[in-house]
Amino acid sequence: MESQHRATTGDAQLNDPHVDELRYHIETADDLVFRDPPPIGDETAAFRMALAEGVATFEMKEHHPSAETARIPVEEYLRTWEIDLALQRGRTSLWFVFDGAQVIDRDPPPSPPPGTPITREVTDAQGISDSVRPSLTKGEYPTPPENFVADVDTRAMWEQYERYLQGRDRLLPMAYSCLSRLEFKARFHPVKGKRQKAASMYRIDYEVLDKLGELTNKLGDEVGARKLSSQSELRPPNPQEIAWTEATLRRIIRRAGEYAADPQKQWSQITMSDLPRL
Repeated sequence: MESQHRATTGDAQLNDPHVDELRYHIETADDLVFRDPPPIGDETAAFRMALAEGVATFEMKEHHPSAETARIPVEEYLRTWEIDLALQRGRTSLWFVFDGAQVIDRDPPPSPPPGTPITREVTDAQGISDSVRPSLTKGEYPTPPENFVADVDTRAMWEQYERYLQGRDRLLPMAYSCLSRLEFKARFHPVKGKRQKAASMYRIDYEVLDKLGELTNKLGDEVGARKLSSQSELRPPNPQEIAWTEATLRRIIRRAGEYAADPQKQWSQITMSDLPRL
């Protein structure tokens, strides 16, 4: 007996399901709202995207038999978009919430008369937030990022940084964790010294990384310090040091995403002059 791949969406059984579209709506923090922004679009190898009236629709160019697999490339793209904007604003201000998928049958039963359109089945939305959306006041949507990819390292560092902003992590241990991640990722780069490797690979002035390492090693009281040693100053960072550290972390997180987008590009070097005064 010949076997067929079958799937069920709602009450209908599909012989050859194909995800035609995915839909997401945007939600924003209270400090970022929109007023009648014009539609925007984008296209990748995997999909065509259109964002209008707060809803992003993704027309899939690749074949996916289920919404679960189709969501993977789309949500990698959306997470990059969210983090790109968050780095510009200093915190997450916009996010995309999955509404549902439109699935078609590429091999429908022969019973419908010739010329009958393929029946489209819409999956139920899962995980939709019921939070209240703020009023719209901004005139344009943020554009999808170019030359930036939120890879696993970029996402990990941003999520650590955001936990700090939410009061769920300490500044100095979090900052050192981000610094040590860059050093680990650059461990095979062909220069000497782990911090020099990171500086060279990511095009960040060594002085910037070394200053970040110095602050995370020396500052902090008994509660906030990353570590305590004979070099510890046993004081929390002052407002100027906090501002410098936060700005530096945002710059190196962005650089990690830029490097992920194009490791061969000679990115402009991040120097102390690009950062707040200490």
